[in-house]
Amino acid sequence: MDPQREQEIIVAAQADPQRFGPLYDQYFAEVFRFIHRRTRASELTADLTQQVFLKALLALPRYEPRGLPLRAWLFRIALNELRMHWRKKKEVVMDLSWAEVGALSAEVGLQEREEDMQRLASALSRLPAEKARLIELRYFDGASFAEVGQVLGIGEDAAKMRVHRILHILRQYLGSRS
Repeated sequence: MDPQREQEIIVAAQADPQRFGPLYDQYFAEVFRFIHRRTRASELTADLTQQVFLKALLALPRYEPRGLPLRAWLFRIALNELRMHWRKKKEVVMDLSWAEVGALSAEVGLQEREEDMQRLASALSRLPAEKARLIELRYFDGASFAEVGQVLGIGEDAAKMRVHRILHILRQYLGSRS
């Protein structure tokens, strides 16, 4: 959806919540995938996705665009819902597919061989949950640094710096033949 059209729909939905439908239709699948990648449970994903859109609808009158797609704001709400769920369950799930790790493996200097992918998965598993979420947002969800910053409530430059520091840590882990 082009940014101008999205903004028009947001303004209309802020004035009349019944006009929220096009935003729901546009972003439901992305938010569902974002959550499902982290839960791997369809029923839980459906429940959390429903909560995200309910909270988004209720908070929409206070939403202020910051030059980013609404998707970043929805991902932030989704991440908060996931955090609340994980806090209750005390668990975190990160599922990697070969397609998703391509950009990350190139970034840390690995080839897409099975041995290297296993080393990368091992290195990722050593990261604290917060650092792993940054990598997920940037490389697996395809979020820009600005979107990563928006989702995590930090500036774009801070998001870049944190991601680059985490990549440095991953390179160290990979250098030690983890």
